[in-house]
Amino acid sequence: MNNREYWENVTYYVIRLLMTLIPFLLISALYAGFVDRSPRLVFSFLSSALFLTGLTIPFFKYRPMEHLRLRDSFKIAAIGWMAMSLAGAMPFVISGYLSPIDAWFESMSGFTATGLTMFQDVESLPGSIILWRSLTQWVGGVGIIVLFISVMYRTSRVVQTLYVAEGRTDKIVPTIVGTTRRIWAIYAFYTLLAALLLIALGVPAFEAANVAMTALATGGFAPTNDSIAAYAPAVGYALIPFMMIGAISFTSHMQLFRGKVREFFNIEVRAMMIIIAAVTLLTMAHMVMALGMAPDTAAYQSSFHITSALTGTGFSVGDLSTYTDYEKFLITGMMVVGGAYGSTSSALKLVRVVVLIYGIAWFIKRRLYPESAVVPFKIGRRIFDPAEVRDVAIYTSAYILLLVAGALVFMAAGHPAADALFEVASAEGNVGLSVGITSPLMPTYQKIVLIVEMWMGRLEIFPVLVLFASPFKKY
Repeated sequence: MNNREYWENVTYYVIRLLMTLIPFLLISALYAGFVDRSPRLVFSFLSSALFLTGLTIPFFKYRPMEHLRLRDSFKIAAIGWMAMSLAGAMPFVISGYLSPIDAWFESMSGFTATGLTMFQDVESLPGSIILWRSLTQWVGGVGIIVLFISVMYRTSRVVQTLYVAEGRTDKIVPTIVGTTRRIWAIYAFYTLLAALLLIALGVPAFEAANVAMTALATGGFAPTNDSIAAYAPAVGYALIPFMMIGAISFTSHMQLFRGKVREFFNIEVRAMMIIIAAVTLLTMAHMVMALGMAPDTAAYQSSFHITSALTGTGFSVGDLSTYTDYEKFLITGMMVVGGAYGSTSSALKLVRVVVLIYGIAWFIKRRLYPESAVVPFKIGRRIFDPAEVRDVAIYTSAYILLLVAGALVFMAAGHPAADALFEVASAEGNVGLSVGITSPLMPTYQKIVLIVEMWMGRLEIFPVLVLFASPFKKY
């Protein structure tokens, strides 16, 4: 296959990924027509859908490769996610609500389930725009490639490598296609359950549906200007378990549905609960003793924000810009850790953090024993190969380097180190919490830095690096 045929094949799969957006654009168009009653909004969604449909015409009779190498799938994933963010920005631009760069930022934040926003007054937006924001997060939370695979009819080598390229390896059932369909069934069930609970707590049905979608996606877009602070504390407490559900792997949820409760509470789930409990207590104690905050308020804000940060949801119930560097540092740490592998959460992932912590103890143990002794690296019942530990260390190093590089850009612009690290950690970890740096008034180069951080963080860095490195392969 020559170079032209190769890139035609890559383009074919990228366009196929973009086609998955069309039903959601049509849903938003229907809402714009029947509820918003806005011809301009209907046109913005329909014209975007027609444009994506038109892209398929040159490939109508195209026969793609039957097999893809992993590096090819990495490129498709990286280009596909970037193309998806650009396509998703079209309704914002055509409707006139955002400039092109702000629309690109909003769309990337949506599909990567980050939650940082360019809208300053969300409550003034028409319902169809709010719905579109929520749908981008709901789709992006599970992953556009997972959505694409779920509508395919059979598992092939193409499906397997694309699945891995989006940062997933877990299987609920023997086939990848079957696994993605189970994932969507579980995801839809929890979303519906969350929406019904919020309605029961007095949240209007439309708002409940949007909050439920972005909570399970660990996304953080809210239909209100004050995020979850706009609702009673009962709503915030009710959302905490759903944020955690979104950050638990779908494999674990399947075990729960099968009645295997012990398997559900695996090491990642236990680690999540322990970390949230411990860091919440540290944060709450400081809020009460150093800030003079009322105990009930401190308990609410600390438990909610620590859960929101660790799970990567990005909802808030208070003004984070008023927090001290101590709280900001703890929340930043949670945003770097992230949720479970195979969930809707991003960042480092709990299993990698557990491996790193155990790795320190394993390294010391090896030095205490004779050199001839065989010291297996074991966590629970599983023995890890040293190569797996190496891969975790390499990815963690790349993640921290990307975090520091992004933070240095903001520090060079005059932002305090704690705030710069917080904002970039939020973007790279696809969280969405903000100390006030992110806004439409940001310089364009800072918006682009955060867009790249969100993109690379969602794809676990290396697919993007493979894409960038491809032209220089021979060197």
